[in-house]
Amino acid sequence: MRSRDLAVGLLAVIYISLLSFLALSGPFPALVPLGSPTAYRSLYIHVPQSIAALLLAAAAAAAAVLYLLKPTERRFIAMDRAAVLAAVFSWLSFFTGTVWAVESWGSAWSGDPRQMAVGVMAVLYTAYIILKRSVEDPDRLGRLAASYLIIAVASIPVTLVSPILFPALHPATGTALPQLAPAIRMWYSTALILLLALSALLVAGSRIPKPLALTALAAAAVAGGYLLWENAQPLYRVFNATVSNGVIYAYTDRGELSIPLDRAPVNPLVVNGTVALVGHLLTERGEAAVHWSVGLNLIATGVAVMLISLLWGRRHE
Repeated sequence: MRSRDLAVGLLAVIYISLLSFLALSGPFPALVPLGSPTAYRSLYIHVPQSIAALLLAAAAAAAAVLYLLKPTERRFIAMDRAAVLAAVFSWLSFFTGTVWAVESWGSAWSGDPRQMAVGVMAVLYTAYIILKRSVEDPDRLGRLAASYLIIAVASIPVTLVSPILFPALHPATGTALPQLAPAIRMWYSTALILLLALSALLVAGSRIPKPLALTALAAAAVAGGYLLWENAQPLYRVFNATVSNGVIYAYTDRGELSIPLDRAPVNPLVVNGTVALVGHLLTERGEAAVHWSVGLNLIATGVAVMLISLLWGRRHE
């Protein structure tokens, strides 16, 4: 095992460990328009993956231009690695965003233009992999693959501007993050930096050793599985709550829950005069449960790390 591959494998484990920590106990917005506020822990998972997909598509196009100017094996390999990763992260972004939307938008599919654009992007970069397999002439393959990736990069501006040009549930590019609490921005930025560093090292030729990929998958499966198990018990959806005489009265879809104030399931409990329990899922004991979408998205990310390890082992020996 090369020392560089070992470092990349450890970086993948650190990335998944960070996501596991954030899925279990990361900060989230106190008040949200719809659904459980804990579902917004998918922010740490989904948004960095979306950014990585866009940057990898841009990197593939840049390498394609350089390849057409001066074809070399090294440029072709870099172009190919970036394009394959763009396909993986596009599908991952589409999946994690769709799962998150079930709770925070009320539906997995709502015709949101950015959601559709990311889906199209995933298909385009998957088509690149199919195209590459169908061409046997190496000289023709290089030129055709590079030309295709230069055309496919048009999916980036379409994805970025679609929420501006059309009615969308996605916020316009760059408008949501500044509105979040500093702690959320800090952890989000950390997850993004780790993922981009991992992606850059993979494009540069490093691999995730299979044992470390399995470790990352196991960490995601344990943390994500726990969250899914937590959601298997009866949960109470809060639609209103009041505080009186040291007791929190939570009015839920299963009836009323009384919770001692010193066991408040969220902190802060009151935000701008509103009890910040609305939308939350509570157990019978009055404890807040993390929405299942976060656990499923975490497991999907662990599977993607394993997939990348296998792809790099098969395609780039």
